Amino acid sequence: MKAIDNLMTPLNQWLDTLEKRERYIVIAGAISLAVMLFYLVIWEPITSQHEQQQINYNSQRQLYSWMKNANVEIRRFKSSGGSNKARFRNQSIASLADRSATTSGIKPFIEKIDQSKKGVKVRIKSADFDRIVTWLTDLENKYGIIARKVKVEKTKVKGAVDAQITLERSS
Repeated sequence: MKAIDNLMTPLNQWLDTLEKRERYIVIAGAISLAVMLFYLVIWEPITSQHEQQQINYNSQRQLYSWMKNANVEIRRFKSSGGSNKARFRNQSIASLADRSATTSGIKPFIEKIDQSKKGVKVRIKSADFDRIVTWLTDLENKYGIIARKVKVEKTKVKGAVDAQITLERSS
């Protein structure tokens, strides 16, 4: 308390030298300065930070809501994809492979399709390698048929291969 009194004594002496009207102006200016400092140093940063946190919170809530909706949609797509595979479970692998080969554009390159114990053996001559991969991916994704054994040999034509593929239903 004594330290404050030591600081206030010269200030009070200086105020006493001023006229009454000047004292009111100085005191009003000091109060205005104190209010402005309070606003700029304390109030404004707190409210600004609060607004920023509110924006972040709303953004996180929107992201969470979107993720929940996306999760539901992903599960729906997964379950519908599984039901498609189940729908084709009763059809022969040979007919599904033939149908898929037609849409993938490799049917003209298929030399032979032989039925085996667990699946189908397909012999392909001079087909584009990328088309074969697309066809195998299509078989797996749409029908649940996988390539169990694959033997690929290069041909003289660039990008074309001869292939022997054993297709089976995935477990």
